[in-house]
Amino acid sequence: MKRIILLIMAGIALFAFIFVTSILWYRFFYSGSSVGNDSVSSIEVRLDDNNDTINENGLIPLDEETAKSLTPYNFEVENTSDASTTYNVIIEDSIISDDANYSSKELLSRNQLEYQLSLNGKVIKTGMLSEIDNNILDTRNISGNTTNSYQLRVYVSEKAQDTNWQNKYYHFDIEVQMEVE
Repeated sequence: MKRIILLIMAGIALFAFIFVTSILWYRFFYSGSSVGNDSVSSIEVRLDDNNDTINENGLIPLDEETAKSLTPYNFEVENTSDASTTYNVIIEDSIISDDANYSSKELLSRNQLEYQLSLNGKVIKTGMLSEIDNNILDTRNISGNTTNSYQLRVYVSEKAQDTNWQNKYYHFDIEVQMEVE
C-alpha cells in the first residue's frame, strides 16, 4: 500500500514538474515577454493624414536652414504599456498612379532628396534619402507610458540643382514597427 501511495505522489510531482517547465519554456521562448514581466509593450502610432508628399515649397532645391521653415510631416509614437520597447521608423517610396496631379509626373530620385528628422522639437538626423539603410529612419527605445513626437521634412537638395528635378514629385509612407526581442 505504501508503494502505491509513493508511486501516485511521484506521478503527481512528475506531472507538476512537466507542466510548470512547459509553461516557463513557452513564456521564455514564445510569448515575447520574460518571466516576471506582467506587461507587454504596446506601440500606438498616430500619423498625419494630410501631408505625406513633399511640401510645395520643398519642390525646389533648398539648403538645410531654409528647409527648417517647411511645414513638416508630423507623427507620434506612444508606448501605452509600463514596459520599455524598441521600435523602427521606416520610410517607403510610394507612387501615385491614379491622381490627375501626379499621374503624368515622374518620381524624384532619392539621390535628389534630403531629409530632416526631428524628435520632440529637436533635429536628430539629416542627410540624403539615398543614404538611409534598409529604409530605417530611426531606431529608438521608448520607455513605458511615453510619447515621442516626430517631425519629418523631405525636400529637394540644393546639390540636385543641376539635375532634372523639375515637374517631378516624391510621395512617401511612414511605418513604425516594434522590434522583436
